[in-house]
Amino acid sequence: MTCAPISRFVLTTPLYYVNDLPHIGSAYTTIAADAIARFHRLQGHEVLLITGTDEHGQKIQRTAAQRGKTPQEHCDQIVDGFVDLWQRLNIQYDRFSRTTSPRHAAIVAEFFQRVWDQGDIYQGHQQGWYCVGCEEFKEERDLLPGQYCPIHSNQTVEWRDEQNYFFRLSRYQQALIDFYTENPHFIQPESRRNEVLSFVQQGLQDFSISRINLDWGFPVPGDPQHTLYVWFDALLGYVTALLREEQKPNLANALDHWWPINLHLIGKDILRFHAVYWPAMLMSADLPLPHQIFGHGFLTKDGQKMGKSLGNTLDPLALVDRYGADAVRYYF
Repeated sequence: MTCAPISRFVLTTPLYYVNDLPHIGSAYTTIAADAIARFHRLQGHEVLLITGTDEHGQKIQRTAAQRGKTPQEHCDQIVDGFVDLWQRLNIQYDRFSRTTSPRHAAIVAEFFQRVWDQGDIYQGHQQGWYCVGCEEFKEERDLLPGQYCPIHSNQTVEWRDEQNYFFRLSRYQQALIDFYTENPHFIQPESRRNEVLSFVQQGLQDFSISRINLDWGFPVPGDPQHTLYVWFDALLGYVTALLREEQKPNLANALDHWWPINLHLIGKDILRFHAVYWPAMLMSADLPLPHQIFGHGFLTKDGQKMGKSLGNTLDPLALVDRYGADAVRYYF
C-alpha cells in the first residue's frame, strides 16, 4: 500500500499536570515526540510540535495551599521548571499550551456551547469513589484493597455525592466502535487498541464534566456554581495551541490551518481520555478527529510506574547534569 505524501504534520505530548516539577517519565514522552518531529522536519514537512501544561483541578488547588501559594503562583513556578527542562534537553517544540491562558478560556467556552447545543450536556447526580490524583471517579471493582487507587497506589479514594454536569458519552458508543473499525490504526499499538475496544464494547457511561466547591478552574458557562472538570478543559488545550499569536481566540481560527492533529503521543494511563472521551467530544462538536493516538508504556522502578505521586522518580535535570542532554536523549 502506498500512502499519499504528508506535507503537514502536527503532534502533541500530553499537557502535563503541574502538581510537581517534571520527572523522567514526562521527559521520556517529550524526547520521543521531539525525535518524531525532527524526523518529519528532515523530510521537508511543515511540522508543529505542541507541548504544555494542564493547570486546573482540585489536586493543584490542594498542592498550592500546602505550599502556601496561590494556585496561579504555584502553576507559574512549575511551568518554569518544564520550560527549563525542555531547553536543557534540547526539545524543539513550537507551541507551549497553558490551560490557565485567557485565550484557552474562550476556546473552552465556545466548544462547551457547541456540545450543549447538540443536547449532549445535562445536569445529573454523581455518587462514587473519586481519586483526586487521577481527577476521576473509579469503579469499586478497580480499586486496590483498602480503597486505594490502582494508579496512585499510595492514595485512598474519596467518597463523593454531588450534582454535576454530564457529557452524553453513551450516545457515541456505536459511533466510536464504527470509527475504530473503519480506522484500525487510530489507536496504537494494537494492544492498546484492543484495550480500548474492549472497554467501549462493555458499554459506555456518561461522564461528569463539572465539579462543585472548586474555585480553581473555568466556571461552567451560565452556571458559575460549577467548575469545568479538568479533562473537558484540558483536552481542548491542544486546540488552543493551534492559534497564532495574532489570531482572535475562536474555534474557526484555531482549526483553520493545523487541524486535525496527526499524532497524540501519551502514556497508557491517560489512553481512555484521549481514545474514548476526546473523539466522542469532537464528534459531538461536529469536528474532524485526530489521525492517531499512541499510548506508550511506563518507565518503572521496582515494578511500579514512576510517578510524582509515588515519589519514585528520577530527576531528569540531575541526569542531564551528569551525562549531558545527548546521552540522556539517546538512552531513552
